[in-house]
Amino acid sequence: MKWWGVVANNAFKVVTWSFFKACFRLRVEGAERCPRKGGVIVVANHVSLFDPPLLGSSLPRPLVYTPRRTLKKSWIYRAFTALLDLEHVERDGRDVGVTRRLIARLRDGDAVALFPEQTRSADGRLQPLTPGFALLARQAGVPVLPVVIDGAFEAWPRGMSRPRLSGRIAVRVGAPLDVKEMDRKEAIACVEQALRELGARVTAPATA
Repeated sequence: MKWWGVVANNAFKVVTWSFFKACFRLRVEGAERCPRKGGVIVVANHVSLFDPPLLGSSLPRPLVYTPRRTLKKSWIYRAFTALLDLEHVERDGRDVGVTRRLIARLRDGDAVALFPEQTRSADGRLQPLTPGFALLARQAGVPVLPVVIDGAFEAWPRGMSRPRLSGRIAVRVGAPLDVKEMDRKEAIACVEQALRELGARVTAPATA
């Protein structure tokens, strides 16, 4: 990552950490499990628009984010993310160029953040994972770091135009997983199990 990217990520982290700590009493568990050096794929559940900045706030190293390419149409999005390290991807995952760039970046030692559910959960439950992370792990020869974000769904669920600035959010980081020698189904099962053990929701929330 370029020096300006590190500076921008650090500034972004200070601002977002302060926001989440003040509004949601953010608690991070297991951040020490994140490798400080070398390529790693951060795989997290996806329940809220808060998820990318929560990852950036909670992990001890700069992240390469992988938002969908269609977001670039929004000038608000472009302004907010102008200084961040982004690799935009097609939603269907069929972008050979970006796949090659991500593999190269992982081999160079970057940390890449992925949400393999591809879209935010409508009810907070963990959705089926897509296998792109397994391909990247195998080709780049890097571990996968499972992370669960808990409480962000209640703070800003899909379909709500603005967040509720109250409640609690926790980010739980698991141990790195070696899925390089697994086939896609095995890798998905391994990561899904890790996310469940970290507290990813698998049942719908109770309703009044």
